[in-house]
Amino acid sequence: MKILTRYTISSVLKVAVVTIMMFALILAAVELFSKMDQIMNGNIPAIRIAEYIILSLPQYLLMVASIAFLFSVTYFLSTLSANNELIPILNSGISPKRLKAPIVVLAIVLTVLGSLYQERAVIAINAVRAELETELFGSSSTRDTRNIVLSDSDGFLIYTRRFSEATQSIYDPVLIQYSDNSEIIRRVEAERARHSEEDGWVFENARVYTVSGDSVESGYSSAFSDPLFDIEPRLFRSQNTSIETMDSDTARDYLSSLYSTDRITWHEKATDYYRRIFSPLAIFVLMFISVSMNFSFRKNVLLFSVIQSLSIAVIYYVADMVFSIMGHQGVVEPIMTVILPIVFTIGLSMVLSLLGRKI
Repeated sequence: MKILTRYTISSVLKVAVVTIMMFALILAAVELFSKMDQIMNGNIPAIRIAEYIILSLPQYLLMVASIAFLFSVTYFLSTLSANNELIPILNSGISPKRLKAPIVVLAIVLTVLGSLYQERAVIAINAVRAELETELFGSSSTRDTRNIVLSDSDGFLIYTRRFSEATQSIYDPVLIQYSDNSEIIRRVEAERARHSEEDGWVFENARVYTVSGDSVESGYSSAFSDPLFDIEPRLFRSQNTSIETMDSDTARDYLSSLYSTDRITWHEKATDYYRRIFSPLAIFVLMFISVSMNFSFRKNVLLFSVIQSLSIAVIYYVADMVFSIMGHQGVVEPIMTVILPIVFTIGLSMVLSLLGRKI
């Protein structure tokens, strides 16, 4: 019995590890291709790109783990059926439940480890990855904003394509200064403007257009600044707080303060928090689905088994998305957005398995 248990667990893990690495590398390649223009135009060194990919891998590994273990368990059980290995196993007095029990235990262990891995490692690594992404590609963080228009009482109107919280900079800004009678007296276009406590806003590589009556004068400045333009950087900042990047203690405190002040926002943020905490449960759910499936196909056992399991997996993810939307809108309690998809999908897989045995 111990030999069969070791054989079952090792077979599942071998296929799963290979599948996880393949899927993770595919995701890394897809992201690299999506950023190829930025890499080529920015002349980013290969060592920094490698660093970015390495920091991305922990998140990718967790993302693909559930599908990889679904495929691994399906492959193992369907191979036993296709090669008639189940016949001697069952004839030796081992029941199907006893054969599949180590897989269920493995699913529970992997789910617990996945949860610890996410909370202790992935969130912290993602924070470092976000900073590096901002540095290399100018990608926005959770508090970055795009397409902002602000004005102040000193007669300035500014538009910027993007604000970066990490670098305290605005990109492709257009600054317009107008007089008391709302006539434009100056326009400044720059590649970037950076804010510092000492110098205020400094517009880099700026083209300055000065309007005087019917004439317009243009000039160039590598570092243009105007002491009157003193809008604080926090006004460009997004006020949306992403609970998915908070540590657990901060997230719980944040939800506790929201619960008594803003119940609508609490529903949305609490739903995101519970989904983050229990996202590794997808590993257990999909492995349990694979275990409960009927693999007694006469031909093409592996093909039909994979199609059958993936179909139930798609139903799970659709149900998860639907209940997530309901949780954001306050239709169901946040914790139920995690429980209901699991109950619904496992129940459906067990019903289909029972029907398959009767056919």
